[in-house]
Amino acid sequence: MLEEVKDMPKKAVENPGGEVNVLKIYAVEGFNLELLKRMVDFSSNIFGESGTREWSLVPQIRHGNVFVLKEEGKKTISGVAILMRDWDDVDKAYLFEYAIAEELQGQGLGYHFLHSICENLKDQGFKRVSLTVDTENEPAIRLYRDKLGFRLVQYRRDEYGPGHDRYIMELELAPARAN
Repeated sequence: MLEEVKDMPKKAVENPGGEVNVLKIYAVEGFNLELLKRMVDFSSNIFGESGTREWSLVPQIRHGNVFVLKEEGKKTISGVAILMRDWDDVDKAYLFEYAIAEELQGQGLGYHFLHSICENLKDQGFKRVSLTVDTENEPAIRLYRDKLGFRLVQYRRDEYGPGHDRYIMELELAPARAN
């Protein structure tokens, strides 16, 4: 059901409030109703009504890439990333949803989680990752642009309705390492 992708680097989890022991990244390969509910609850807590629901999460798990960040041996989810292949550009993955639990934000976990996912995408053969971000979400923009190297490629006014402007950002992935 959950296939371990990798441990978070020790420096990312050394002292996040003293509550987290070992965070691991898992690719969601299957699911049960309990996991599905936990993922939906996590998304709803972060994004409210815009969060992922069961009906959209099931096909994402079956046909996309879904990653969770969670403490080893615990059920609580600390982060979620949902990606899909771009229909018009099969070398590009689109980051559909990405979040770190609010109480763990600002500690470098977002960087390490997304960096590890990008490494995994390179290994899968993807060449680019794109995403949208609220034009007023400065912490996310700094993470994507300044820490991970995404570049702003487009501004979309009213992307999700009036007053919901978005930046489209894209990251070129280096070629996968030869074995």
